[in-house]
Amino acid sequence: MRSRFKPIPVFLILILSIVGYAITNPLRTKRLTRKEKRSIPYEGKEVLIFRSNKYELDTIRIREITVRKHPPPLNDMFWARNKEILRVHQDVDCKNCDAIITYSVQNFSAKTKISYRIRMNGKEYYHGTYFKKLDKMKLNTITIDGAELNDVVFIDRNFEKYHPGHIDRLYWSRSKGIVRFDVNPDYYWELINE
Repeated sequence: MRSRFKPIPVFLILILSIVGYAITNPLRTKRLTRKEKRSIPYEGKEVLIFRSNKYELDTIRIREITVRKHPPPLNDMFWARNKEILRVHQDVDCKNCDAIITYSVQNFSAKTKISYRIRMNGKEYYHGTYFKKLDKMKLNTITIDGAELNDVVFIDRNFEKYHPGHIDRLYWSRSKGIVRFDVNPDYYWELINE
């Protein structure tokens, strides 16, 4: 007895899968929480002047803050979702390296990764943490440029230093943002304006 159903060609299944993915993809975005978005104290037009303990001066001009969806890599396409990424952009010529702070949700984790990429005096400095860790850190009181700040967390480096641009400690004020970072025990940069 012959079957009444014809087998569906493989290419038709593949086409239907791709069309289904394209139709449902906008609904499959992993988003940043409102709390994560509100944790950025910048508004997008700040000018931050930093001075090092070696009396070097440099300025970071924050140009804008963007929140965008990014598709997953092609090899993760069918089981990963779009990721929402928040970036604090600085005013530099390099379009691919203008984000001073990046919040990125992770596809296969509940953690939101925070990356810092700070350009000072022609050098780049890097640091990173996770939002849940940052949110649970103890608040400290420190004096920056004569002003006492009581909402500062110390984000220490948790891995071996493989690159001279990796920061030992970043000081994050919940109201002012980056207020200081220690490149090593003998060299740091500190915010000198509000």
